Amino acid sequence: MALNVQNENGGSWITSRRFAVFLGILIFVSWPGVLLGLQTFVFRDFGFFSAPIAWHLRLSFWRMELPLWNPLSNCGQPFLAEWNTQVLYPPALVYVLLPFPWSLGAFCLLHLFLGGLGMFFLARDWTQNSFAAALAGVIFAFSGLMTGSFLWPSIISALGWMPWVVWLTRRAWREGGRLLVLAAFAGALQMLSGGVEVVILTWTFLAAVLVIDFLSKPRARAHRFLVVILFVAGLSAAQLFPFIDFMRHSERVENYFTADSPMPATGWVNFLVPLFRDESAQGIFFQNGQYWVLSYYTGVITVALAAVALRRRRRADVWALGLLSVLFLVLASGNATPLYGWVAKYVPLFGSIRFPVKFIMLPVFMLPLMAAFALAGESAENQRTGRWSWPLVWFITVGLIFACLVWAAREPALNLTRAVVINGLVRAGFFTVIVFGLIALERFVPSDRRHWVQVFVLVLVWLDLIFHAPQPPLVNPVVFRPNMPRPTPPPRFGSDRAMIPPDVLNTLTFAANPDATQNFLSDRFSLFSDCNLYDDIPKCDGFFPINIHEMVLLNGHLNAPIEDFLGVSQSLAIRQGALVWTPRQTFMPLLTGGQRPLFASPPETLKLISGTNFNPRTEVYLPLESRGAVTVSNTASVTVLPLEYSAQKIRARVDASSPAMLVAAQAWYHPWHAYVDGKPTPLWRANYAFQALQVPTGAHEVKLVYVDWSFRIGLVLSTLALTGAILFYWLSGVVLKTQSSRFRNWP
Repeated sequence: MALNVQNENGGSWITSRRFAVFLGILIFVSWPGVLLGLQTFVFRDFGFFSAPIAWHLRLSFWRMELPLWNPLSNCGQPFLAEWNTQVLYPPALVYVLLPFPWSLGAFCLLHLFLGGLGMFFLARDWTQNSFAAALAGVIFAFSGLMTGSFLWPSIISALGWMPWVVWLTRRAWREGGRLLVLAAFAGALQMLSGGVEVVILTWTFLAAVLVIDFLSKPRARAHRFLVVILFVAGLSAAQLFPFIDFMRHSERVENYFTADSPMPATGWVNFLVPLFRDESAQGIFFQNGQYWVLSYYTGVITVALAAVALRRRRRADVWALGLLSVLFLVLASGNATPLYGWVAKYVPLFGSIRFPVKFIMLPVFMLPLMAAFALAGESAENQRTGRWSWPLVWFITVGLIFACLVWAAREPALNLTRAVVINGLVRAGFFTVIVFGLIALERFVPSDRRHWVQVFVLVLVWLDLIFHAPQPPLVNPVVFRPNMPRPTPPPRFGSDRAMIPPDVLNTLTFAANPDATQNFLSDRFSLFSDCNLYDDIPKCDGFFPINIHEMVLLNGHLNAPIEDFLGVSQSLAIRQGALVWTPRQTFMPLLTGGQRPLFASPPETLKLISGTNFNPRTEVYLPLESRGAVTVSNTASVTVLPLEYSAQKIRARVDASSPAMLVAAQAWYHPWHAYVDGKPTPLWRANYAFQALQVPTGAHEVKLVYVDWSFRIGLVLSTLALTGAILFYWLSGVVLKTQSSRFRNWP
């Protein structure tokens, strides 16, 4: 079987506009309820992590606040610096301005469309074949990785920009000019989207392609690649600087290299039989031991075409894609091989990818490109000698599928054998029909009807991908309405907090109601993860990828005195199988004064406040380096009258009978600054992870203000980079017009 679809059936009728319409129709047919506002995503991280973060960003915008600091979670922590919160990502205005939650679902689907269209342009540029490019676009857009990434708007956003960054950057280092700016803008948008791991893998892939281009294409210019990188870094500096600063003060300073959630050793089988060795929960299948992504299935036809590309195409870029795919599949297995440990140790950027299964993103990105190369035409000699190719490929591929099904049938302990076997047979059926469609394109279909067969093949590929596994359930958007059942009375911002005890939190983490609506409503009532952000309820914990180092350590040492100090007025309990919020009457205000200062090292402080003798009403532990600067030695009578308690400013009237300490039960982070009567005063780390300052005798106005200089400096650099990029783009156009004019006037 020849795969020459370059000329006669190369799909020249498939223009970018037609493919965009076709892709949009497929997306609408796949999720009509979401796009019409009748249903919404809610499954797992989307409901208790992604949506509440988006809601908090939305509320902050309408309050005219830039959310640098989140005061509602973990007793306060950086928000913009988290990066995946998308505070500076321009397309986030979709869910900030438009009705929620419809806008967040549409935002995710928009980026799925963006990714499919970008892959079309990239594959068409590399293969010069529109049908092959359309196939690659459909595969990438509806792969298990993309559709499973609806759980995280930051991940699907970064994946959506990935092919655009590769396509434009590769053209930029070859052609220069305005493409340098366009590539930089695409790279900056991906950077601001917040998908950190996707960004790392995108630029890793680009570096490998640059090396290949540099060796095989004299047009490749490495200095142009550096120009794009500098522009991207400059445009993203306002986001990158706070993120890097936060990383230095986060829990990732220690235990940085981990191998949680690797792809199973048999994970490669899931490219052929997507439910192989999966577990079922709430009707959704998860790989055994890997719970980050629901699936990374790209279609059996994609794997077969990738193998054909390696067999048929004598090109360095095709083989590089194959070798990189194998390399990153091995890395995705984590500690199953020594490679991950070695890379994590000597390449810290890869070590920051804490879930090894995330390395699977590169193979999923490269396989559609390899499939496109397989359809992009062959030499006449290969066509004459390769007529037997497809029968052999079909026989080997279907044989592998049946072997995997026999393997699965011998493991009845999983109690999923029937589902796995049916699923595998359906995949083999789709593969067979698609192969016949490709053979028909080559041998039987008249040229005036080939476009219908091409559409038929693309639809079959879409059906195979969209139905390869049960999709996460959709629910009625009413579950996101405000004022759902919550603690009574609810804790108020600036006054008190709610808390989920560690044992209850552990139970909630592994509990799941089969009904998706009831499961989410239970999460909202219990304020699980970040669900407190829906109703502006402050609490002592939260779920974020990066956290302040000391707060993470403190969570393992909570006791009644610490809970009093943190202002815990409501604590969650499980009674007779039901969730119940129980009031606590001994909680303290979040601003207190008059405690006697004691001095100890951080480890000693953590040990002392974890004991039952700790009394936060009469004593406060300060670091040893504050001993010479703090003159307070005893308790004092202090009256504290809060005047303002906002996200990034605390203002209070303090009246002290003698020099005294003022203690704030808010997480200590270095951008916070203290002022007494408008004059700066040292702000000390108190009780291991919180804040304290000294106030003199008498009545004074005290302010705690969040001033993030890393953001401000980054913002200046981003503004300069944006100005420079616009000027560069304009000047490149002037030069281009001048050169064109000279060419026209050449004698």
